[in-house]
Amino acid sequence: MSFTTSNIGLSNLNNNVKNNKLTGGDIEYERIYRALNSLVKYFLHEVSPFEQNKNINKGNFEVVGGKTNNTELLTARQQHTFDYCMRILCSRLIPSITSDELHVSDLIKKKLIREHKSSSKALRFANLFTKLQAQSIVTRKWAVLYFLLSVSDQSNSNEMTGILNTAPIEQTFSFRGLQNIQNISSITPSPPRSTLRIQKEDPLPTKTGFPKQGPELDNSLNNKYNSEKLLLRDIIFIFQGINGQYIKWDNEAKSFIIDLKISINRSTVDLLHRLSELGFLYRRVEEFVKMNANDPFIGLVGQAFCSVLQHELTEYYRFIANLEAAITKEVDNQQFLTSGISLKRLLVWTQDSLFKLRIMSVLVECCKEKRGGALVSTIYNYTNHGDPFIQEFINKILEEISRPFFEMLQRWIYEGELDDPFEEFFVSCDQNVQEEDLWRSKYSILKDMQPTFISELLAKKIFSIGKSLNFIRYSCHDNDWVITNAKVAGMNKSLKYGDMVALESSIDATYTATSQRLLNILFTKYKLKEHFIALKRYLLLGQGDFIQHLMAQLGPGLGKPATTIYHHNLTGILEAAIRASNAQYDDPDILRRLDAGLLEVSSGDVGWDVFSLFYRVDSPLNTIFTPQAMHQYLKIFNLLWRLKRVEHDLSFCWRRNMTSARSFLRVEELQKEINTSRLVCSEMIHFVYQLQYYILFEVIECSWDELVTDIHNPSGDLDSLIEAHNKYLSNVANKSFLNASNNQNYLSRLLKIIGFIFQYKNCLDELHNLGVKETIRRDNNSGSRKDQNHSRNDNNSENPKAIQECLNEVASQFKSEVVNLLTALAHHQDTDLRFLSVSLDFNEFYHVNEKYPGSRKRTLGG
Repeated sequence: MSFTTSNIGLSNLNNNVKNNKLTGGDIEYERIYRALNSLVKYFLHEVSPFEQNKNINKGNFEVVGGKTNNTELLTARQQHTFDYCMRILCSRLIPSITSDELHVSDLIKKKLIREHKSSSKALRFANLFTKLQAQSIVTRKWAVLYFLLSVSDQSNSNEMTGILNTAPIEQTFSFRGLQNIQNISSITPSPPRSTLRIQKEDPLPTKTGFPKQGPELDNSLNNKYNSEKLLLRDIIFIFQGINGQYIKWDNEAKSFIIDLKISINRSTVDLLHRLSELGFLYRRVEEFVKMNANDPFIGLVGQAFCSVLQHELTEYYRFIANLEAAITKEVDNQQFLTSGISLKRLLVWTQDSLFKLRIMSVLVECCKEKRGGALVSTIYNYTNHGDPFIQEFINKILEEISRPFFEMLQRWIYEGELDDPFEEFFVSCDQNVQEEDLWRSKYSILKDMQPTFISELLAKKIFSIGKSLNFIRYSCHDNDWVITNAKVAGMNKSLKYGDMVALESSIDATYTATSQRLLNILFTKYKLKEHFIALKRYLLLGQGDFIQHLMAQLGPGLGKPATTIYHHNLTGILEAAIRASNAQYDDPDILRRLDAGLLEVSSGDVGWDVFSLFYRVDSPLNTIFTPQAMHQYLKIFNLLWRLKRVEHDLSFCWRRNMTSARSFLRVEELQKEINTSRLVCSEMIHFVYQLQYYILFEVIECSWDELVTDIHNPSGDLDSLIEAHNKYLSNVANKSFLNASNNQNYLSRLLKIIGFIFQYKNCLDELHNLGVKETIRRDNNSGSRKDQNHSRNDNNSENPKAIQECLNEVASQFKSEVVNLLTALAHHQDTDLRFLSVSLDFNEFYHVNEKYPGSRKRTLGG
């Protein structure tokens, strides 16, 4: 940086003023001259501590009340300082480099890294530089940075030699002869602020910026140094939230006020305002600690938070005690003028404490109504800050207050115990829930108490670990493994805040071990897979030979009214069907759970309508096979049982029709109805067979294959297994018409079709009975041809026609409902159901009838 003399008349201004030769263009320079002269005299109306000590030691002059009688020395020093300031004003500072903000910031960063081993100061400067760039009101950012860099370089020059140790801010300018500068009054005083204010009776400032003097009672405060000494004593009390002699707390205004007896300038008021902020913040933090430290309802985390705040306040007390001791010592020894303690320096020294108290005050304000995990989350959100100091301080607080939370977490995932007396953990327990509902209802996640640093996936794993341990201990009765696992897993694995990688690793390992242990117990000790297979075989009719034997033996009895059927009879038939089929080789525990019974009986019900098979499950199997799941199994069984009954009845009718065809040849008037019934019966059998094939193979077997894949998933847990089983039942129910979709109730249509089949079967029974009676009558009647004709016309002239009308009507209704069902299935969103529509009408038989209703008569055998 070079200095060049300006061409303007500042250099000659002194001579012009002395000679009273000012021109019109020199008026502005005259103002600068007089202002500078007054400023130098004001600053140097006292000798600096360095000069004062020097002359005192030499005995050249005497100091009285902080002022010197050596006018000659004072005038010389004023003139020297004035000339130096004139040289600066008459020069232009022209840098020899290009104005590049980024380049200067890089130079400052390198300087900070070079002078300090830690990179924290460089990071802090980078943060401040980012904020500076965002300020639009500052236009000469490069000049500010270059000035600071230049001052920093010159502060270490040889000109500093011999200067006394002063505050860091004053050291920067001490080589210019400006060390130990006192408070400067502002021409426009700053207004009072929230934490410190002057009472309304305080006189207005004068034009010079100083307030007018107060009563004569406090003349000691009119002296600048005496007032600052007393204010320093007061400010120490303010730091501790205690009223001083001249600065006191006002409860109504919620701020500190200055006693109207004293009269100080506005710059000092601003300093006191900034210093009193410590007392304001201290009172807020201390009030929170006192109010909550002994309150048991704030919980363990809240008590830990109060403990951390109290520890920080203790450090703050130690700092204040050191300040108070230093001030008392120097004031008592009459070293106040030469000491390094002043309001300005006190402001610099208290910056770290002020910063911490500001952070604690913000945390106290936002955590008043928080507790437990919510309190931890609220404080954790403040770690997302660019300032390294704030991050470090918040993390330090979090490490302490989260200890109770992590102790609860550690006991939950290692022992399965929820030690949460104040409900601070994000897992809640309902003690009123029975053991049978332990997995489903006893435990739940409280979203409000879940810390932010624990993700949703990690929270689900933590939740599952604790539930699994409780399930193993209380439902599976394997407490020994839980105790052993807690000792092994918890050894040297203390959980704490800060090391999230280790936390997630520990939770993942515990989650895998606990889930595998639980599933292993269910599949080995409680034979879970065998129960899945048993339900598929018996309730979903997968054991064909058993179902055939059961239906054959139950058929005659289930045709009776339901009120005449007894449970012990059904049990005996069930056991006989088991012994007559391959079911006899199943596990006895499986067969013991199988039972036959009746559903709720209504008036007019027959045994076929209310018969059902049941499968009994107990704990812990009822966690997977819930009452809702077993109800789904029963619904599917009832549908399949009806289809089996229809198949059984239609097969019986077809066999009877085929075996009696030869004997009915002599009844010529029934041949048309008999031939037509064969076609319609074959059509119904085709419909039933295709529907059974679709449900048993396309639906149940394909869904079962997916369930088996999920069962053997090595990374699964009990929740995923329950979800897979529920998905399996849902697929079977949805694709078996048991659930309505697209505003179509397919089950009711299917049941209507089955009802028409039963009606048609009843009409076939009447037709068969009529044929049998006519055949028997003709065999027993040996009369004449005329007598035979006469008898036939008298007894059966009406029956064939009525039966024919019944058969035709029921067959027509059956075909109409089938067409409607196929039309709805053809537009279904599910591919399997559309494929079923194609299978039922692979040759477009029903579509032809739908397009040409007249062809329906042809399909009836006409």
